Amino acid sequence: MSDWHDKFGSDGKTSPKPTVVQNSPVKIVVDTLVSNNPEQVWQQVQGKLRALLGDRVHMSWTGQLALQSADEAHVVLSVPSKFVAGRIDGKYGDLVRKLWAECDTRRVEIGNGASKLEMPAQMSTHAQPSSSQTAQRNKPFSNKQAGSNKQAGSNKQAGSNKQAGSNKHAGSSQQVGGQVHAQNQLQNKDRFTFDNFVVGGPNELAFAVARRVASALESQYNPIVIHGPHGMGKTHLLYAVKAEAAKKDPSRRVRLITAEDFVASFVQSVRAQGRTEIDAFKSSLRDVDLLIIDDAHFIADKPGSQEELMHTLISLVDSGKQILLASDRHPQAINKASERLKSYLCGGLLCDIGAADYDLRLRILDRLIERRRAGGHPALAMPSDARDHLAARINATPRDLEGAFNQVVARLEFLGKPLTLESIQEALAHSRYTGQARPTVDKIQRATAKQFGISMEEMLSKRRARAIARPRQVAMYLAKMLTTRSLPDIGRRFGGRDHTTVIHAVKRIDQLRAEDSGLNSNIETLLETFNG
Repeated sequence: MSDWHDKFGSDGKTSPKPTVVQNSPVKIVVDTLVSNNPEQVWQQVQGKLRALLGDRVHMSWTGQLALQSADEAHVVLSVPSKFVAGRIDGKYGDLVRKLWAECDTRRVEIGNGASKLEMPAQMSTHAQPSSSQTAQRNKPFSNKQAGSNKQAGSNKQAGSNKQAGSNKHAGSSQQVGGQVHAQNQLQNKDRFTFDNFVVGGPNELAFAVARRVASALESQYNPIVIHGPHGMGKTHLLYAVKAEAAKKDPSRRVRLITAEDFVASFVQSVRAQGRTEIDAFKSSLRDVDLLIIDDAHFIADKPGSQEELMHTLISLVDSGKQILLASDRHPQAINKASERLKSYLCGGLLCDIGAADYDLRLRILDRLIERRRAGGHPALAMPSDARDHLAARINATPRDLEGAFNQVVARLEFLGKPLTLESIQEALAHSRYTGQARPTVDKIQRATAKQFGISMEEMLSKRRARAIARPRQVAMYLAKMLTTRSLPDIGRRFGGRDHTTVIHAVKRIDQLRAEDSGLNSNIETLLETFNG
């Protein structure tokens, strides 16, 4: 009975043949079952998506989809941008595919005009493909995986036919998914270059040392440890070193490995209980000119792996090979590390990446805006007061700053809200990045008066001397930037002034910041103070 359903489906009609999946991380296809009016089908699918995901998630993501066109073979669901298409495909594509497949036989395509994301045929929850169709679908991977497929086939023959068929289907899905995941990971790391790294005071030493290592010049420091909290750009630097080293000298043997892979490979070689496997593991790490290890602190949590790391470091240093490691903490702060390992790591060069200061955060924001413009939003613009506010309020890691930036830009992309100081304050009102208490207008007035050497009485007075009026304008500017007070409210708190006076002050200070470096320096100092 199940074979009849597999071949014909529940309505007795022959199910369409699955479409061949293209060997690409972007283009995938799905086939479905019963033909209906596409508009009616889409209304049903939208209703089910809203019920399953909730109004909020549906409005933010799947609700962005719209029925663009339809013919007898397929329908096209359009989305605003490549970013949205990628998110929907990655998080909700299977659900959209499944719900549509319950009603209609047309092939579903998701895209934004020329760039379409089609859905995976092998993920369909309905008719299972025949073995010949499965072989055809996996054909793009057959050359690379011939050896593993042959071995997998011999293993399947040892079990029952039913179990072998199940393993074969699972293996096929894992191969396709693994290829796409690995390719996506590689693409993500491709942007980790020195040119894309934003340099500032807190990371300039680590950056300079990383460039020196990548240049293949002899180093007087070995091993080199770059340490700092997560999200500070350590992994970015490691991949930049690897890419630059390969560019400058293709013959140079460079190995970059994460601590997780180091431990997993070591454990696997030990469990194999053969000298060949252990020797192969050691050779993979020691027959190199440059060994790079990310998250090295993780290895210290495993006694056996820690000992092997120690022997590897000694062997490479004695051979004159370079070692570069990244850690979330100073070697002395790695609790489970042996004193010998701590001493060895500290005997090289330690490069600390400190917290991003206000100036570095501004540079990072500028780079994020440039990247977003190059990625399909050429008209993206952020007013200087909004940019300054974002840099001042997000006193966190560069990764957190990028997260806050994405949160702000998403409101522009999905809701059509312009990037203004007000929209950014609204977007970050309940964000974890701005958990600290907002400064009050009174606190801003007192801090500004102290910074410029005037009294509070002068700050609130009617005097218009520049030595008093300019600090007053700065305080109004900061009150507009850092608080949620309305313009009339801010004006009243400055001696009963009108809201137009506040508007003039904000525009004037915004202009002077670009012209007067001394004034701008005072404002940045105040922003750092309020940012805690």
